Amino acid sequence: MTLVDALRAGDPERLGAYRLTGRLGEGGQGTVYLGESPEGAPVAVKLLRAGLGHDPVVRGRFLRELETAKRVARFCTAAVLDAEVEGDRPFIVSEYVPGPSLSRVVRERGPLRDGALERLAVGTATALTTIHQAGIVHRDLKPHNVLMGPDGPRVIDFGIARALDSATLTSSGAVGTPAYMAPEQVRGEAAGPASDVFAWASTLVFASCGRPPFGSDALHVVMFRITDGEPDLGTLTGTLRALAARCLDKDPARRPTAAEVLRTLMGDTEATRPAAPPEPVAAPVRRRRSRRPLAVAAALLVAAGAATAATVALTQRDDTRPDRSAANGGPLTVPTAFTGEWSGTGRQSDGKPIRVILHLTAGDGPGRITYPDQNCSGEVRLLGTGQALTLREHITQGAERCVDQGTITLTPDRERLRFQYNGSEKGQTWAVVGSLSRTR
Repeated sequence: MTLVDALRAGDPERLGAYRLTGRLGEGGQGTVYLGESPEGAPVAVKLLRAGLGHDPVVRGRFLRELETAKRVARFCTAAVLDAEVEGDRPFIVSEYVPGPSLSRVVRERGPLRDGALERLAVGTATALTTIHQAGIVHRDLKPHNVLMGPDGPRVIDFGIARALDSATLTSSGAVGTPAYMAPEQVRGEAAGPASDVFAWASTLVFASCGRPPFGSDALHVVMFRITDGEPDLGTLTGTLRALAARCLDKDPARRPTAAEVLRTLMGDTEATRPAAPPEPVAAPVRRRRSRRPLAVAAALLVAAGAATAATVALTQRDDTRPDRSAANGGPLTVPTAFTGEWSGTGRQSDGKPIRVILHLTAGDGPGRITYPDQNCSGEVRLLGTGQALTLREHITQGAERCVDQGTITLTPDRERLRFQYNGSEKGQTWAVVGSLSRTR
């Protein structure tokens, strides 16, 4: 059964038509209470931390998102029943599930095995399929949002992350729990159904061994592993292991849909889909002048190392090979495939978006780099070529707002360039990784 704590001093005794009888838990979005409907039925009432203000457009958008959530079929989910947005204490009412969360079950009783693990996989895949069929992306599927009810696992909080984001209640563009976020979410891109599938597999791995597939270390370490490392599939075996590996693909276009996951679990060996073009990937990230120590700057490098790319051209083109006026020691020149204008938008470690524009010209002359949000720019000169280009950056305008000098490495990554910056000033080091798309 779910552990219900007594109400604390300052807790409301009633929200709208619902009498509150105890506390079920507390999280980033708000506090969840056990309540009682006017008909006497038990319900879960989530009191949101932030108000919706007085903007009727914001309130309307929030309610529309929750109306969509109400349409989700009640297969392995906890239904959204009601919501109140008036006043300073908005709340959401959902079906009460008398059972602990998956995270608590694993923490207190140990990992799931055999049939229990398979039932969890099928139940949560069923829930995700119905959620997606209603046109909703969960965006925060994790062990804490799976309740182990007496009739099986139930997925909760679907649609709430979207509703909060649409009402501008979230503090940044990143919605989700880092250890269960997909690479595209780490990069600051919008979550889609494929992101939920990634989180489903991460949740399954946790259930099998007590840890998520990319660990639970420092935030920047986990984010780097999600975008660039291989998952640890724990004790999963057979079909579950193979399926989880597919769902944890870095490329969302190569992951199965939730419906395909469910069909595979039900024994359909044909549950595959044709390859689709990869989804576009936003490019991270540029440093701002800061006084953070080296350790934090190194963390920025890893956390921003989110940005990798999507399609297949640059690495296969012959003109990415370095051009030298001579294998005889002449000047280095920029390969044709790298020339032109490249740009990207990413997020810094504080979640703020930042833009970079890079213009490379043919030959051995300097290129230009601009950071519009910092209002600084400068020149870049070629230092070395090979499988990657190495450039020396020198800021000539706005140096008081950007690190004056640094080194940029550009590595072909399909149709984009992986961008890595390293610089130092007054004993401090800045490091940035991102991805740039050709703009002309």
